[in-house]
Amino acid sequence: MNRLFHRYLFLRLAPICLLLLLAACSAGLVRAEEPLRTAASRRIDIHHIRLNIDLDLPKKHLAGRATIDFSPLPAFFEATRQPTIELDAHTLDVSAVRIAQLGAKASETDFELTDDQLLISTAEGMIKPGQKYSIEIDYSVTNPATGLHFFAPTEKAPDIPLMVWSQGEPQANHYWFPCLDNSNERQSTELIVNVPTGIDVLSNGTLLSRKNLAEGQTTFHWKQEKEHVAYLVTLVAGRFSVATEEWRGKPVTYYVPENHQSDIQRTFGRTKPMLEFFSERFGIEYPWDKYAQVVVEQFTFGGMENTSATTLYHRALHDERAIVDSTPDWLIAHELAHQWWGDLVTCKDWSHLWLNEGFATYSESLWAEHALGRDERDWHLLEDSLAGRSGLTQTRPIVDRHYPNPGSMFDNRVYPKGAWVLHMLRSRLGDEDFFRGLQRYGTVMAYQTAETSDLRKTFERLYGLSLERFFGDWTERPGNPNLLVETEWQPQSKRLKVHVKQTQKEDVFEIPVRIDVQLKGYETSQPAVNRLMNEREFTEYVALTGTPESIDVDPEFALLAKIEQKQSLTLWENQLQKQTVGTVPSRVRAVEHFATVRTDQSRQLLTNTLARDSFYGVREEAAKALGKVKGDAARDALLAGLTQENAKVRRACAAALEHFEGDSKVQDALRKKYSDGDISYFVESSVLSSLSKVLDKPPVELLIAALEKPSHRETIRLTALQQLAKSSDPKVQDVLLDWTQPGKPPLCRPEACQQLVEYANHNLLSKPATDRIAKHLLELLDTSGPRMRGSIASALGSLGNRASSAKTRLQELTKAEPNDWARSSIKIALERISAPASDTAALTKLQKELDEARNHSRSLEERLLRLEAE
Repeated sequence: MNRLFHRYLFLRLAPICLLLLLAACSAGLVRAEEPLRTAASRRIDIHHIRLNIDLDLPKKHLAGRATIDFSPLPAFFEATRQPTIELDAHTLDVSAVRIAQLGAKASETDFELTDDQLLISTAEGMIKPGQKYSIEIDYSVTNPATGLHFFAPTEKAPDIPLMVWSQGEPQANHYWFPCLDNSNERQSTELIVNVPTGIDVLSNGTLLSRKNLAEGQTTFHWKQEKEHVAYLVTLVAGRFSVATEEWRGKPVTYYVPENHQSDIQRTFGRTKPMLEFFSERFGIEYPWDKYAQVVVEQFTFGGMENTSATTLYHRALHDERAIVDSTPDWLIAHELAHQWWGDLVTCKDWSHLWLNEGFATYSESLWAEHALGRDERDWHLLEDSLAGRSGLTQTRPIVDRHYPNPGSMFDNRVYPKGAWVLHMLRSRLGDEDFFRGLQRYGTVMAYQTAETSDLRKTFERLYGLSLERFFGDWTERPGNPNLLVETEWQPQSKRLKVHVKQTQKEDVFEIPVRIDVQLKGYETSQPAVNRLMNEREFTEYVALTGTPESIDVDPEFALLAKIEQKQSLTLWENQLQKQTVGTVPSRVRAVEHFATVRTDQSRQLLTNTLARDSFYGVREEAAKALGKVKGDAARDALLAGLTQENAKVRRACAAALEHFEGDSKVQDALRKKYSDGDISYFVESSVLSSLSKVLDKPPVELLIAALEKPSHRETIRLTALQQLAKSSDPKVQDVLLDWTQPGKPPLCRPEACQQLVEYANHNLLSKPATDRIAKHLLELLDTSGPRMRGSIASALGSLGNRASSAKTRLQELTKAEPNDWARSSIKIALERISAPASDTAALTKLQKELDEARNHSRSLEERLLRLEAE
């Protein structure tokens, strides 16, 4: 669901998409401390929910009956409370409610609907302790604001398929069926769905039956026997190409749009090996009756781990060109891992969301390690390290009991930082004990809700050690250690002086510090410092039998910390050139060092690294560094890099060439490269972006032509829209206006809204001109989904007080908007539009941060919050 930097992701992208990243950013707007957030109280225990529903897809209508079996809990009988059953139900049209003891005939009872609840009256003494009851609720809903999303072709967008899909997390399923929409209530569920014949229906659990009826209708009967939380209930209906495999006797099914059957194996071919690996690695066999993955129209996130039936956005599908330098595997691994961590064991409250998302994010690294080796795992963790040390991780803890709304918790605290907490715990305990403890936690807490203390106590009980300081440092306080490591070789005494200091302003962390040294003439390193650090700084003098050739700080990559090294030039050179497995983070640190030196020698070292390093990720970093140091030698190295075999490196070289503005050699090379094309969509997009920046002005005709090029995640069109906004050509305004309209690709329309305003600001358009733009954007609001609404609001906010005509409409939307991210974007826009001059700078800075996050969205979209493969 995203990351703030173009190399660092979080999904959930998260899960871990752009929407939730911006919601997280907006959490920083809170003016005062939010109230304490805790798990919801429960007055009843729901055992089973049965939905018998008719779907009318063209009319965007659902009608049916919900049958809810429950038992009263002691809180139901509190003397201060009325004997009323309270269910979450947002603007449902309820026609009748009946209640009875389980198995008896139900009789009608009074009820009341509020904005967000269904209150069911019960007679005094009707509900008795220890008994089970059943409620029948006849209801309907048409095109709900969230939770259940209908799609159908229109005159302007005839290619949109007839489809409906649900999205319950964090608390949206009560917009289409009554329930207790809290993460601490579990029940079994059952859906009996009537649709026109030819429409497929997918839900949780087992397909008990599929019956074709005489009147051209088909009834699907799905049943989820094992308990799960309400936000994991799923309903998808539409026309799909369906393929089914089998794993350990369980069906593994893939639902994709009808014209994408050829992409199934390429996209999902590693699912069965992942099922096998995670079952073995977690020590718990995949716990559900089936595993299905369905690709739906305009899904608002990267993926959603509904129990036994994951929903994925369209960009999960990879064609022959997309798979060259992108992969769906991180997203697929993330959502699959949730079937254990999030579904089998679910966080009790959103404060403990990292127990879902951190586990799923770390599972991506586990799969990388298993499938591709240690270097790929460390590269994955390196990305997570920077993301896990940025943004709200510096000001708010992972376990945050004062969040503004549930959506605001889906940020880089719970995704990459949460993943790193698990990695550090693994490093501290060792593989055998860590995974045995993980198995115990998953087994003991199976089909239950958990909080962070449950995880900590599981390990403490198993091994007898105290982990309070560890969990206190890493989950209950913000920030991370910043380490300064200074080394000095003293040849006369044959000692290595090592000085280590925690330089962060906050209190010290208790951390393991390991520093290895490789001596000249030796092939392996040996530990020079290996200790637990709980002080601000320390100095050690290490006796060595020879001269150090290289020094490796944190050689096992076991610490979430910013590490600054001070050492001799020779040691830096050796660190960069050491090609053994496990040194990728160390080599990247050396690349970053030489990017700041800007000498001919550093350029040559970086050039050699770009050409020869054994790992593509280090070569990518070398390309970025060469872009920063500039110079003819750097330019020529990057131009040569455009022919490297690895497409990710070619992409990095193309992107780095944007720094050579006005260089005719670069201009000619990029023109030729774009004309020749590349098998990779992303290389082609990067070439187009850099070409637009190194020319005197954007190549408008070339960019307009690029808008006709479909590509994976619309990377080429998005680049064209972004670069067009920097032009002063009058025709560009009409082009951008056109690309905001219905019928244009869904990914491009929000970008076009943003870039239309960028164009207006860049060219200092007059007030009448910006008024017309604001009016146009407002007209799009009523027919837009949450991502588009949020993007429109963000664009209007970028106009500042020139969009004052939009204030009334945005104020109305603030009250009505159900989506956390869109609502936050609207609030930010209102603040920017209403801000007096004295506040403009602060609001502009905030908007810039949000805009930067949005502008990097293409590299943030392959994970639930890692949604682009490096």
